[in-house]
Amino acid sequence: MSSKPTLYRIWVRNKKVEHRTYLAGTDDAESIKIKNEILKVFPDEVYPFPFNIWGVSMEGNKYSVHNCSTAPDNKNSGEMQNNVLYNKNFIKYFYDLDTATKKIEIVYKKGQVLPVVTVPDNLRVDYITDHVDANFALMNTQAIYVRGTTEDAYTWAESLKSDIVMPISKTTKVDISKTNTMDDDLFKFQFNASKELVEVIGCFKPEHYCVYGDNQDIYTEYTGDYANEITNISDTELIKPQTDNHGNRIAAAVNKANIKEYVLVPKSDGSGGYDKVLLKDL
Repeated sequence: MSSKPTLYRIWVRNKKVEHRTYLAGTDDAESIKIKNEILKVFPDEVYPFPFNIWGVSMEGNKYSVHNCSTAPDNKNSGEMQNNVLYNKNFIKYFYDLDTATKKIEIVYKKGQVLPVVTVPDNLRVDYITDHVDANFALMNTQAIYVRGTTEDAYTWAESLKSDIVMPISKTTKVDISKTNTMDDDLFKFQFNASKELVEVIGCFKPEHYCVYGDNQDIYTEYTGDYANEITNISDTELIKPQTDNHGNRIAAAVNKANIKEYVLVPKSDGSGGYDKVLLKDL
């Protein structure tokens, strides 16, 4: 089914978007284009499930593909590239087409592995990952994806590495209110093989708003509280949120000063019905 790709997550390092992940239809033109680009460099690449979650790097000719894992006896197991990929939560493939290199991030199911360090009680571990190289050798570079307030993430990160650079400011809010944790904003704590914290990356799911454009067509805007400090926001689909004089979301392209706000008031002659009057004239 063909569809327009939806911006699903952005990956933020030091207030800069470095990667964007999309949800799309398998027959979407962009999905087909990206898959073909990958196959030009990696012609033997196969996936057990449809190609409909993929990402694009902001720099270089780099892509990512998200796909589910399977059990060895699953009908799609023949498409798994190596035994190490079986029985996991899902798999993320990363491709650098300029250097023809590939890396795979394995996302473990809950309970399959323990964090390499103790995670504070005020942060929830959503999932744990590790990487394998092109030869499927485990790299022992665990990443812990947690959700919690930005302040709590800062406190933990600084306790592990005092000079750590965080993805957003300490006072910037993230969304951790969703019932489905797959929709929450996450912080990725990346460790090296010596179990030392290397970096913290923001793995944020932008808020989606349907707004009217100048031609009265409805379209989607993507934003978040962090949008105000993203340094390369003009290179992304993100916008800085804008509201009218009453706090209601309006399209970013609309000039607030030009908004004409009307109210209906009873006709003064008592004949019934209402007149449409500019709010500022009341």
